[in-house]
Amino acid sequence: MPNPGFRIAKYDHDLGQLNDLVCQLLHATRDAMTLACEALNERNVGKAEFVVHNDDTIDHLELLVHKTASDLIMRYQPISSDLRQILASMRVASDLERIGDTAESIARRVAGLGEKPMLAVRRISALAALVLERFNRLVDAYETRSAINAGEIREHDDDVDKAYMEASGDILSMMENDPAFVRAGAQLLSMAKSFERVGDRLTNVAEQILFEIDGQTEFAHRPKAGSGT
Repeated sequence: MPNPGFRIAKYDHDLGQLNDLVCQLLHATRDAMTLACEALNERNVGKAEFVVHNDDTIDHLELLVHKTASDLIMRYQPISSDLRQILASMRVASDLERIGDTAESIARRVAGLGEKPMLAVRRISALAALVLERFNRLVDAYETRSAINAGEIREHDDDVDKAYMEASGDILSMMENDPAFVRAGAQLLSMAKSFERVGDRLTNVAEQILFEIDGQTEFAHRPKAGSGT
């Protein structure tokens, strides 16, 4: 007959391993986004290619999170806060994997723009910096399970939306004034939209932190800047 104490210790170990995997995925995804931003700001094709080639690492970590979480549910039938942690981990991993895909997309577009410096890149640098600042705060909120920090990230979701509207408006104006800029401008518009989507994903993760901590599932509608809804 299995030792109950051993079973509990193994369960705690496996649950801790799941948390460690999600934290690894958080850091890997943040690093990819940071490097993609550096590639954009520095017009550094080498950094962009590094992000593209290392996307498989993020995909692999997501798979490990889902496998570990599924094994925990099947083996131990957890309840209450433990079950919330496991479910939240799976949802967080899915959002982080999509952020990783977005970082790869941004990096590919940077590589397509080449290494020639462009004044227009500055138009989205503030947006990129804001997204990274939110990402750093989110990593801390997850690792410390801070409901206050997670709530603040969610409450200020519209900051990224407003920065996106400003950046895209500036780029569109430049495209209208300089026909030669249209092709590069289209690439930058796409990257700006990618940063805006990352902001939404980060808010999703913040909501999962709140769900894990206190079971919160109902959240107020998040109106998009410029949508009027």
